Amino acid sequence: TLSDLKFRASWGKSGNYNIGDYSSLSLLGNYAYSLGGQLVTGLAPSGIYNPNLTWEKSNTFDIGVDFGFLNNRITATVDYYDRKSTGLLLNVPVSQITGFASSLDNAGSVRNRGWEFEINSQNITGTTDAFQWSTSFNLSHNSNKLISLPNGQSQILIPSSFDISHSILRVGDPMYSIYVVRQEGILTQADIDNGAALYGNQTEGDPKYFDANGDGIINENDRVIVGQPNPKFTWGITNTFRYKGFDLSVLVQGQWGGGTFSLFGRAVNRTGTGIVDNVIGSWRDRWRSPEDPGAGEVGKTTGTFGRIKNTDWFYPSDYIRVRNITLGYDLGRIIPKTTFKGARIFLTAENFFGHDKYDGGFNPEATNTNLSGSTQFPEAGDYGGLPIPKSLIFGLNVTF
Repeated sequence: TLSDLKFRASWGKSGNYNIGDYSSLSLLGNYAYSLGGQLVTGLAPSGIYNPNLTWEKSNTFDIGVDFGFLNNRITATVDYYDRKSTGLLLNVPVSQITGFASSLDNAGSVRNRGWEFEINSQNITGTTDAFQWSTSFNLSHNSNKLISLPNGQSQILIPSSFDISHSILRVGDPMYSIYVVRQEGILTQADIDNGAALYGNQTEGDPKYFDANGDGIINENDRVIVGQPNPKFTWGITNTFRYKGFDLSVLVQGQWGGGTFSLFGRAVNRTGTGIVDNVIGSWRDRWRSPEDPGAGEVGKTTGTFGRIKNTDWFYPSDYIRVRNITLGYDLGRIIPKTTFKGARIFLTAENFFGHDKYDGGFNPEATNTNLSGSTQFPEAGDYGGLPIPKSLIFGLNVTF
């Protein structure tokens, strides 16, 4: 019954040397200044000298087991890993008396823990002309946690190109956690009469926000962590079928447990968007009156209280997608092999089917913009990423 069994364990320490050229030195940059009433260009240090800058270091421990059943018709691999990275390269805030706002330093540590599982099975076997079916499935989980920051700090707010910060580095939470005000439905007149916390001059029919600090006012101090950018689980499954000269393979892939803070959503799902603007479909069920409150997610279009970064623009990045369907046929069955050794004709459909929950954009995996606008804390995100293209490919492989 048990045809294969192997236990594995490994430990290693590695370094990440991607510090950047000359990052430990205080290079000279061009700066303009006034000399005798004239604007001239001179040189001045563009950064702080740090001779102690080193590589990031990662300690990784992994244990695993490989096993097979029924003469290896079923094989599987299970791995668990624990990776702790120290001496992270971060731009640490420094006293501006130095002339600079931050300095690149080895500061902080982060831990990634997770597991990976893969199984392959020969479901139906037989001769060359008989029907055959095999399956390959994999599932992985990763948990990311920030362990420490420099100088005893508990958190660093990541800057944003658009309004206040919407992500954070906080000890004990995942890196670049989404940090915004959470919406909790739509304000009613009863909520306002009972002293609900308001943002600006909100009135009935506007979004109702969670007063995180309980001070009775909604502002940036009410931001909370609502999700993480990296999925908790990723998976994929491939089924391959063969019958006589035909072969068919179908790859389905997906992920869940992560979220996307979409600046494209900011454009098409903005709080208080006017009735002449293009919006997403959920606005059909917006609040229109106390008698017609809609679905409880979108407020009235005539709101004039402004806006604050909130869960309007936060969407699940979960998806399931049929990545590839390939149908082929072995032409060697109908063409004499004296002409050539082998030939196969095939038709492939890529990304033709799928479903996701990303209402604020077209591709939950899109990363086309640095949302922070900062080279010190780059944050990849979506600001108008295009849909994944569908491709229909016809091909012929010939072996001489």
